[in-house]
Amino acid sequence: MKPGALAAAGFDIAHAFDAAHAARDFAWLGGAHRLGILVGNTRALWPPFTAALRDPALAAEVDPLDRYAERAIADAFPGARIRFAHATYDGAFLSLQRLAVATGLAALGPHHLLVHPIHGPWFALRAVVTLDGEPPPPCAPIVQPCACDGRCEAAFEAARSTASARAWLAVRDACTIRAARYSDDQIRYHYESAFPGDAPHPAEPDLTGPPDGAGSRSPG
Repeated sequence: MKPGALAAAGFDIAHAFDAAHAARDFAWLGGAHRLGILVGNTRALWPPFTAALRDPALAAEVDPLDRYAERAIADAFPGARIRFAHATYDGAFLSLQRLAVATGLAALGPHHLLVHPIHGPWFALRAVVTLDGEPPPPCAPIVQPCACDGRCEAAFEAARSTASARAWLAVRDACTIRAARYSDDQIRYHYESAFPGDAPHPAEPDLTGPPDGAGSRSPG
């Protein structure tokens, strides 16, 4: 395991958990390895990823970020079993969101996004790694870390019937934990990938008005 290499590549979330304990509810975690690590990123991903995009071969990939994550995480955990958030296994995506809640990394907010105590909804899960090692004691789910005033629910209800990048960005922006908000360039990249042809305007919105916005899916 090379945690320094992982962080240097921009994957600054490495949440250790007891994989054997978690496998009681997540059967796909079953195996000989007891130590599990949920790997993700915050806005720290952006500088090393954009530097890596100077490689023409990576830039030419259909999904450069997925390939970048695969290579960086595999390099950090040589020989470990790695399952990626963007891949399907037996025809389905893994429930990493539920795993993050069950192992105490983040809570599920009213807007159906994970909310981290420090980063709020401004982070993404990329993989779960299982390997040899002593796990930490099992951790209970955390309490909701945000002081929710209901506006995130209103934003979610407004967005769920649309395919609008701006509407889904507003769901994330409605969370009260906002210090780790992505840069404008990172927001454009993630939301343009998820909503082709409908890039949001990432400038900071005015969130001082009414929760329903009167008068006036979360990628990455």
